[in-house]
Amino acid sequence: MRLGYFTNGVSCEYDMQSKMSIWLKGKEEMFIDEFYIPEISRRPDFLIIRSGQLINIEAKCNNHDEMMRQLRDNAKYCNYSFAYIPDYSLTSRDFKRQLLSSGFGLIIYNYKLKIITEVLESHHNDAHDKVLKKTVIDRIRKELIMRKKRLEIDTQQNIF
Repeated sequence: MRLGYFTNGVSCEYDMQSKMSIWLKGKEEMFIDEFYIPEISRRPDFLIIRSGQLINIEAKCNNHDEMMRQLRDNAKYCNYSFAYIPDYSLTSRDFKRQLLSSGFGLIIYNYKLKIITEVLESHHNDAHDKVLKKTVIDRIRKELIMRKKRLEIDTQQNIF
C-alpha cells in the first residue's frame, strides 16, 4: 500500500542521475557515469571505485524489470550493486522479493525534496569475475584521466 504521491507520468531519471553525481562528488568518491562495458553489453549509470571494490548503481523511474536485469548483468563483475529509484515509484511485490533475494541495495531519491537516501544496504556479490573487475577498474581510471583532460583548458595551443 502506498500512502504518498505516485505517478507513472513523471520521469526524473536525469534529475536523479544529476543529483547522484553531486552527491558522490560531495563524498569524494571516485566514480564514473554512463561507462560502456563491452563484455556484458551494458552501460551502468554509475560505477564507484572504493578501496579496490567496484560498486554499481542503476537508476530507473518505473521499469524495474529492466533495472533488475541490468543489476544482475553488472553484478557479474561488481562487488556491490544498488537499485536507485524515486520515492513515488510503484514497486511490485515481485520487485521487492527479487531485490531482497539478490542481496542488492536500494537507494531512494525523494522527488520533491531532491534528497538521496540509502535505505537498504547491499550484500557482497559473491559470483563476480575478478579478472573482469580489474580490467574494468583499469579502464575507468584511464577514462577518468581522459575526461579530466577534456575539461582542462590547453594553454599551449598553436594559434597559427
